[in-house]
Amino acid sequence: MSWFRRKKKKKERIDPFTLTDPWRSFVQDAQQAKARFGRIIDTVQDGPLRDRLGDINGRVDDGVHACWRIAESGYQLHKTLLQVADTNSDSVTRMRAREDDTRQKLAALTKNLDEAVARAAELATGQLSGLDSVASDVESVVGDLEALRQAIAEVSPT
Repeated sequence: MSWFRRKKKKKERIDPFTLTDPWRSFVQDAQQAKARFGRIIDTVQDGPLRDRLGDINGRVDDGVHACWRIAESGYQLHKTLLQVADTNSDSVTRMRAREDDTRQKLAALTKNLDEAVARAAELATGQLSGLDSVASDVESVVGDLEALRQAIAEVSPT
């Protein structure tokens, strides 16, 4: 018997309603993709396909959390820009460009996540052959989300 108890890493609470659009919508889109993926898994019988989909589901969850953190950062940048809206300095111009770039990249990545989930629905009928492709797509999207989150964290004030 172990004398210590391993704590589960507590996932941060995601509340898209603390953000304004478009940031809120990005998070909601990612959450909806995750919920659809969960419903897909629920339709699959126990076995290798369901196990593999469960693994992919964990990465989809990672993607939702990365999306949340990116959206939070984008929203904070937007709020900062509202405070300096009447300033036309080079810094403000760069901040506006960064916000626009972040918004465009996050929109594309949430769309890619949604498309990967749609492909997974096709595979829920028992076709293991395409599962690696879906897993690769999800892994790629989540990796891109995490890279974007890290890039934003490096340039955002603490």
